Amino acid sequence: MHYISATHYISATRKKSCTAFVKSKRRCDLEYPFCRRCLVKGLDCTYPTPSPARDWKVQSPPDLSPQRPSAVDSSAEFLSSNGASTDPLGHAGLPFSCASGSLSSTPDSWQEELLSSATLLLDHVPVEPPQLCCSLRPEVDAPAYLNDGQVQYVLRALRACVSSMAYTGSALFLHQKLWQRYQPESYQDCVSMSALYLCKTSGNASLITNSITLKITKLRAASSNWGLLEHLAAVQTLIIYQIIRLFDPSLNGQAQAQKQDILLETWAAHLWKRSFNEPMLFANCYETWIFNESLRRTIMMSVFVRCAWSLYTRDGLADQVPVLAQIPFTRNFQAWKTDSEEWNSSVLPGLLKEGGLTMYKDYTHKWTCGDEVEGLDPFGKLLLAACRGADDPRLLS
Repeated sequence: MHYISATHYISATRKKSCTAFVKSKRRCDLEYPFCRRCLVKGLDCTYPTPSPARDWKVQSPPDLSPQRPSAVDSSAEFLSSNGASTDPLGHAGLPFSCASGSLSSTPDSWQEELLSSATLLLDHVPVEPPQLCCSLRPEVDAPAYLNDGQVQYVLRALRACVSSMAYTGSALFLHQKLWQRYQPESYQDCVSMSALYLCKTSGNASLITNSITLKITKLRAASSNWGLLEHLAAVQTLIIYQIIRLFDPSLNGQAQAQKQDILLETWAAHLWKRSFNEPMLFANCYETWIFNESLRRTIMMSVFVRCAWSLYTRDGLADQVPVLAQIPFTRNFQAWKTDSEEWNSSVLPGLLKEGGLTMYKDYTHKWTCGDEVEGLDPFGKLLLAACRGADDPRLLS
């Protein structure tokens, strides 16, 4: 945004500071429509007007409201446009600079691509119409510090994913029935390594670390031949391997795992793109939704794990907040644990009616201390604890 100096509107002999600067007895830089200090501090910036009859040129802000898609004729078609079938992340295309179908991406561009595209993910994400303040304050999702209770809760929840993989073959981001029909080799290895980790002793700690390193090497060697299913399984597997090594110093694998954070970031970025370029349909809406929701949650957790490492090593700094805030997931957490027979009758109509998906920041902003914690599933509670745990200690119990 280009700023126009207030001297374009006030003569050089009559320049006056904005009201906020007059009160604080500071010198104003006279930029228009608001000075930089007011912009940074979110203050209402107004200038004394020398002539009430002066004409002002006002530019209208751009229309930020999402365009609504045309009506669909069936639930399958709706799910296709709503991110539950052909478009797992909720939008038919991404504003990437690369050609369609290209999987090229650099790690540095991943966060920028996610931020620039996530706001266009869904036609059905209920977005509040933009409310313009007097000072046109911009909305910014900035990195934040979590308290000790929040950090400990996040780390416990991530470690619990390893136990869940060992005992049930599922996790917060991997549905129980996702790999029911087909089990990629990386998924089988992940379950086996999770079970081995639960049996960790001083005698087999090095075996666990070396085995994980070997499994990741095999994944990297096979990555050029992945289909979308194998790609999703590989990212899910790497998330578990990172949790095991990053948050257990006794394995002596933190240094290697930290270096491979960039690998997780890159693989997740490519998975994000492929989900648009290579949409998948399954036997029914239920299976299609399971795949797409698992993919969305996998993208979320790939960023969450890297953010948790920052929490762990940088005194609670959540450095991935701007990225996490824009990632979508299904609003109705009951859909995750509903059986197929009940899903079509009790869950699907609600997804069609409500639009289905929400973004992380919208979900957490609507939480109040009067809401019931008991109805939250582990995924929803983790998201809220990380963002609202300081305001509502019930989320940390």
